Amino acid sequence: MLDLNKEREAFLDTFQYYKGRRDIIFSHEHELFMTRSNNPSEIAQKEISNMNSRWDAWLRCAKHRDAELEKAKAQAVPEWISAKVGRPIKFGTRVKIKRKAWDEDDNLIIVESEATYDKDSDFCELSNRSYEYETWFDHELKKYLDEDELTHWAPLGKSESGAEG
Repeated sequence: MLDLNKEREAFLDTFQYYKGRRDIIFSHEHELFMTRSNNPSEIAQKEISNMNSRWDAWLRCAKHRDAELEKAKAQAVPEWISAKVGRPIKFGTRVKIKRKAWDEDDNLIIVESEATYDKDSDFCELSNRSYEYETWFDHELKKYLDEDELTHWAPLGKSESGAEG
């Protein structure tokens, strides 16, 4: 959320000409600068108008900056969801995953990969029926994962999934 007081101070620091002027006040109610005088001169009116035009541009830039920062934060740090807690809404969704693996010394490690949340089916000879179940296809390993291999998943960013760019 935009801190109006902080932005106003930064604005006034940038435009030193306006700082310290006793005839100009900032209205928090209207979020703009005003003159103290009930009958300002034409020059004062133009100065206030010019100042508020700059202030409006400043605020639009600040809001754009904050929105871009939030978007960058969201792309930089995926929100990992425990595989025990939740699943993607749609089958066929490609996601980032964390899965169990073993290194060269047979130590258990967690690695990141990409996988698709999918359905698979098996045939049960005892019941003479096939059944579907939820599964994860790991694109790096090119195989379906056992349920206990997957620890976490996170949605891919738009650019990663190919939706943009």
